[in-house]
Amino acid sequence: MLIKKVIFVSLLLAIWVGPAPAGVFQWGRDLKDQNTVELDLTAGKVVKIQGSVEETIRPYYEQIGQDTPGESYTLSELGLDGKKVTFGIYFEKRWKYLTLGVNGFYYNPDSDTTAIRDYYIGISDEIEYEGKKYEYMMIPEGRHFTADFQTAFCELKLLVTPVTLAPSPNFEFIPSIYLGIVGVFGKYDINAGPPTGTTDYEYPPREYVIGGQTDDWMGAGVPGIGLGGEFRIGPPDGFRIVIQGHYAFFRYDGSTKYIPISIRHEKNLDLDYDNYEIRAQVEFPLSDGLDLVAGIAFEQVILNAEATAIDKIEEEMEELREKFDKKINFEISELHGIVGLKF
Repeated sequence: MLIKKVIFVSLLLAIWVGPAPAGVFQWGRDLKDQNTVELDLTAGKVVKIQGSVEETIRPYYEQIGQDTPGESYTLSELGLDGKKVTFGIYFEKRWKYLTLGVNGFYYNPDSDTTAIRDYYIGISDEIEYEGKKYEYMMIPEGRHFTADFQTAFCELKLLVTPVTLAPSPNFEFIPSIYLGIVGVFGKYDINAGPPTGTTDYEYPPREYVIGGQTDDWMGAGVPGIGLGGEFRIGPPDGFRIVIQGHYAFFRYDGSTKYIPISIRHEKNLDLDYDNYEIRAQVEFPLSDGLDLVAGIAFEQVILNAEATAIDKIEEEMEELREKFDKKINFEISELHGIVGLKF
């Protein structure tokens, strides 16, 4: 992965800083005889998805000398690593120095499986059992359950296009600076049958309802900054081949109180985010001011994070009794076809 990243960024930097022959340089994007609005429909498939949450240590347990291991969960063992079909849209508007892009796809991983061990889950929406509401759910080993996630992966990006390199009338390269945010939003539903009782877990004990059904909305977003570029081959008013790509990243190492995240206690967060995208398409003129677009695109998102408790004195640690520190890993790759119009 590191080698791929170095090659990708090095190629973009080499193009950015490489010398340009006299007469091929111009400021901004050349929009003469070009349509500036694109609207596409996309359909494809998630070709890879994996993720895990691992509970590492609980500082309060260390303080009192209790040796209780944390839990860990993976998308695979929960049956949510399906390579499902996706459907989406893409919109782009170009100006001389800026390009605005909005895209997203719908993804619906679901699971119909049996718990291979006891699962202890904190939930957003409460489960009611015998007149009492619970914020924690336990799915016992051997219990059949279903999980359904109706999600939308979205991206809002702004490309800064300061220059164009055009060594011939039928070949252009437009380097860009990428500014954007990638988010996932949707609704989940977990159903482990009618609740059958309660159990205590952790120290101090928290009461978990055994089984039950819960559903709620979820969402998260990560910003990114990076480099990109676009090759355009062919006359502006004729058949063209267009290849676009970017690499974006975000690094954060600090307190959760400075970022928009919902969490019970302030934590230290060490976050690494990488985003790769490449898109190739052909553009066919249909009439004056209207082109048909067809192509293919691949995108990969990788996120690694570690949330750890902030150092506190013993009295504060005993009062707050925070939950476990966690390591979070997530990766998704999606490949889709494109068909649309430029006008």
